[in-house]
Amino acid sequence: MKKLTALLLIICMVFTLLSCGKKAGDSTGENTPTTDGGSADNNENISSGLTVVVPEYKDYGRGTENFDKLVYSRPNMQAVIDGFGAATYVVEADEIGVDEQIAKIREMEEPLATVKTMYSLAQIYNNKNSSVEYWQTEYGYISANYPKLSQVVEDLLVACAQSEHRATFETEYFGYSLEEYVDGGIYSDEVVALMEEEARLESEYTSISTATVEITYKGTSSDMQWSGTVDSVIAQAQEYFKYDEASFERCLLAIDVLYESARQKIEGPLLIELIRVRRLIADELGLESYSELAYDSMGYDYSSGEMLSLLDDIGQYVAPVASDLEYSVFQSYFTTNVQPRLDKTVLINTLYQIYDKLGGDYKDAYSYMLQHGLYDVDTASANRYNGAFTAYIDNNNSPYIFMTATGFIRDYTTLSHEFGHFLDGYVNNGVDASLSVSEISSQALELLTLTRLKNNIPALNYSYLEYYTMFTYLNDILLVQSFYSTFEHMVYQLEYENITENKIIKTIEDAFSKVFGDGMTIDGDLSYVTIAHVFLYPFYVESYVTAGIVSLDIYFKEVYGETNAREGFALYEALIRRGGNDLSFIEQLDDAGLDSPFSFGKVKEIADSIYFRVVGKHYYKNSDTMIDAA
Repeated sequence: MKKLTALLLIICMVFTLLSCGKKAGDSTGENTPTTDGGSADNNENISSGLTVVVPEYKDYGRGTENFDKLVYSRPNMQAVIDGFGAATYVVEADEIGVDEQIAKIREMEEPLATVKTMYSLAQIYNNKNSSVEYWQTEYGYISANYPKLSQVVEDLLVACAQSEHRATFETEYFGYSLEEYVDGGIYSDEVVALMEEEARLESEYTSISTATVEITYKGTSSDMQWSGTVDSVIAQAQEYFKYDEASFERCLLAIDVLYESARQKIEGPLLIELIRVRRLIADELGLESYSELAYDSMGYDYSSGEMLSLLDDIGQYVAPVASDLEYSVFQSYFTTNVQPRLDKTVLINTLYQIYDKLGGDYKDAYSYMLQHGLYDVDTASANRYNGAFTAYIDNNNSPYIFMTATGFIRDYTTLSHEFGHFLDGYVNNGVDASLSVSEISSQALELLTLTRLKNNIPALNYSYLEYYTMFTYLNDILLVQSFYSTFEHMVYQLEYENITENKIIKTIEDAFSKVFGDGMTIDGDLSYVTIAHVFLYPFYVESYVTAGIVSLDIYFKEVYGETNAREGFALYEALIRRGGNDLSFIEQLDDAGLDSPFSFGKVKEIADSIYFRVVGKHYYKNSDTMIDAA
């Protein structure tokens, strides 16, 4: 199996998206690039009268431009593809010296970086407003050409691996062994054609919005019946109820229900087609499952068997703790305590206070982010991507955060999570280790930031946020993501002829019972798994699980370590300042002094630690590792 890290470029890190629906509301769209909401100067919060505090200018030596100064220009994908083809011909012909051959290869670095940069910008703007046809088209154009680009990049690697100058290529240019490419590549024309179909289906998924989905609304009278896109129906309803705001709000709720129903009818068949295409890709590559390809592209260096064993442990040890706390603590707590509201500007400024006090890379990276406007934190609106991610803009040598805020206190966890990705990109100049390590960079900082928020927000708000975080990690990170992961492992084992709606629904039911327990069942429905990750980033979700275990381990070491020892922060910083990206996931953890999530008893220990943090006593009396009550 070939390493695809350099070929299938993972350019965005996405936070947990349990729902990707868009909120109905006003919609604006333009056919040309926009720069709204990006720079610090544009982040004034009109509703609160507050503004984001931007630190005094500092030159960070990265050559970074303010985000609102960056200009998108469609890359000539065919020219880049032809350029790699020409470099491959030079290596194969071997008519010039090896130094000249390396110079020819080096010429392709800038065009490839430009493609990645424009891909990031198109993705960011498409997520700001997915109804803008310009950005839909641009994002789709680059996505559609990526399989062919991957093929010609691989052709070049194969040519270098088979050259008599291979050793020179490895030491003087690539910096790693080309052994795996000696016997050829995997990107046949048939595989590329299937991947192009996969990209088309993924692009079709990302284009689903209130601007493209059609519904029919039937009110109480004949003059209250409207058909068309959701946006057009909302516009008609707004005109009809322009003097009756309460009725308009009720109408919006009904339209939202119609939209979600219509969306699900589109997403279900689309997901089935995607799973089928991925099965064909796996078959064409001679793989037992698409998981092998996904594992390579995500940089996972553990086996699927190890992951399945970990998922079994989560079902055995985490599910009982979650069930117990649900009925003994969380249900009562979240019923009687209302989640505090949080202004988006207060959110940004409060985290600045925390990272400024921490100093070092935390202070520099957050100040740099604010100074150059490398973020878009805003509340939900029609056609805005209802989630969060961090992208790396290669030509600007900068990370970028996109986040749709909820307006509630849990936004602290989301922004600190994304800033963890931002910090990783800042410190390591966008060079990723495995996806699991990258997710630890975000999840661990989210949890460590929680420990510092205690001194920056009201006590009742902090109490709610800590309960919310423990609930989220126990349920949404460990259990729900394990359910998605188990489903993916099962569904991509299906043979092509068995990939039907009924078989997939049965797989959903089986995966749910496996994670939550034999006594727990659901009536399967495709909507349970129609999330962005399953569509766009297959097998991404399991990185949340592996990273969640390690990140919780870091958090508990910080919380229960010696006073002022900063044990958790020290471990986190060792991982961020990693020794080298050529180390495996487990080697990275070992190098930083952290335990593997696959180590014996670790899942049980973490489940017990969560229980102890919430109720002050142990759940598993025979755990090898126990925390003494503070």
